[in-house]
Amino acid sequence: MTELELKLVWLGDAPDLTGVLGPLSRTLQLHNQYFDTVDGALAARLCGLRLRRCGDDIEQTLKGPAPDRDGVRVRREWNWPRDAFSIDRAVLPVQAQVEGALIATSSNRVVRRVWDLPGIEVVMDQGEVRVGERVSPIAEIEIEDKGAGWPAVLEQARRIASAVPCFIGAISKAERGRVLAGGDFASNGAALDALGRALDPLSGPDWSGALLAAEMISPDVAAKVRRQDADTGWLCLAAL
Repeated sequence: MTELELKLVWLGDAPDLTGVLGPLSRTLQLHNQYFDTVDGALAARLCGLRLRRCGDDIEQTLKGPAPDRDGVRVRREWNWPRDAFSIDRAVLPVQAQVEGALIATSSNRVVRRVWDLPGIEVVMDQGEVRVGERVSPIAEIEIEDKGAGWPAVLEQARRIASAVPCFIGAISKAERGRVLAGGDFASNGAALDALGRALDPLSGPDWSGALLAAEMISPDVAAKVRRQDADTGWLCLAAL
């Protein structure tokens, strides 16, 4: 399936979204482990391979590239239930059939708060990605289409961004681990992607790079960045 999802990175303390979204549906404890070859063959194909443990359930997931929407990264996703915490290479599609052993490259532990809304799932992930002693925080709100359509995702994201200081996120959990391990950043070349990368604590804030991207989005976003204010989420979404 194709994952239509928009990611917001909140600024400051973790927000209380119940005022915007209503009662929380559930809270999950997730342990994720990511895999690639020693030479990063999956990353080179813009693929991320993951095992996830949630309680007694284990799931294997592959994410790969798909055409973007409004400059926001879209991913194609495959999921398989597993009986053991190990990768089953036999089920992987052809774009993920790579040579060489698959090794664990990074892990993260996340507290996930979930709101099941009509046609949309909103999750708030708080935790950290860890590679050895290197750590990058996770402070994400993901708004995913579950049948309502992309315009409804954007509208829900605007509602959240109007209440929560944030910017549009561009760096996935898999990429955070890859960069912590010494790998290169990815980029889809779009202005929103470039802005999210420049503002993210993993790589910045890089205010010069952020301004170059912001000027391609809107004068209002550029004005915020000139003041070194990363709270650009609502303005970016308003420009779409």
